Amino acid sequence: MDVAERKRIVATDMAIPDDLARKTADAGNGGYVVRPIAQLTDAEKKEVVVLVLLKNRMVTPELFQEMPNVKLLQSISAGVDFIDVASIPPQVTLCSNAGAYKDPIAEHVFGMILYFGKNLARNHERLRNGVFEGSTDGIFLREKTIGIIGAGGIGQSVARVAKGFNMRTIGINTSGRPVENFDAVWKMERLDDLLRQADVVVISLPLTNHTRNLIDAQKLGLMKEGCILVNVARGAIIVQDALYAHLKAHPRFKAGIDVWWRYPKSGEGFSQDYPFFELPNFLASPHNSDGVPEALGHGQEHAFSNVIRYLDGMPLERVVDKADYVGIRRPSGH
Repeated sequence: MDVAERKRIVATDMAIPDDLARKTADAGNGGYVVRPIAQLTDAEKKEVVVLVLLKNRMVTPELFQEMPNVKLLQSISAGVDFIDVASIPPQVTLCSNAGAYKDPIAEHVFGMILYFGKNLARNHERLRNGVFEGSTDGIFLREKTIGIIGAGGIGQSVARVAKGFNMRTIGINTSGRPVENFDAVWKMERLDDLLRQADVVVISLPLTNHTRNLIDAQKLGLMKEGCILVNVARGAIIVQDALYAHLKAHPRFKAGIDVWWRYPKSGEGFSQDYPFFELPNFLASPHNSDGVPEALGHGQEHAFSNVIRYLDGMPLERVVDKADYVGIRRPSGH
């Protein structure tokens, strides 16, 4: 690009569709162009005003030294706890991509709920071993209560699916304001009430300095004996040793976990500090609740729609309070 054109740059570390690049370039009266970070010259880096990043590890002090005029950092990730927010200058606004992957994640949540509620694994194993034996201890979801901790994008999609099963939906958010598809929405102060009432608990809120270790032994003890707990948020929201002890002591309690306390580094195998996989009331997936071919495209559209809002002078969505993440401990392996 001829810097003399004075087109400011939206830089990204991803390949994006041509039509999305054109749509972005048409915003802001055509004063912008979308460019891959890897192709920028030193002079062009000074023209970058927006960064759209898939790789969280790129966020370093050096990045902003090279690109001193950045005003917006838009993450492709729904959660931003993996980003080193201390590296981000005060003048740079950070936006998450919360809600971008909500629908496939909601499907995954109910895959885990139905796996436990309908005893799919146990019945399969019985049949495989020649035992043709039914039971009546499955869970009829109709009129059961699902408590969703985090009534944002993912939580709203989970509630919508739950309504298809005629479930009662209770959510937790910071304001307590009503949200579509929820029968009730409470502030965090009523978390204990939700945990006591819910037949299914879904965790779908961000990991921040306020939510780390939110679900500890005391909170687990409030839940029903046969509760199904599903975590598609971040591992560290649940106290790991407390969950393992609770699953061992309460065999009717079940947990579906997609997010982890420790992630494997490149070349390593996956392992955890407790032998969860020996427990029959435990189900796991490798942080891929959004693992469908369409996910990246949806995530890019969602992220760049916010960038376009910025370029057109409209209020940004999903703005992150960086103070919530200062000093946050990220899982090993990330």
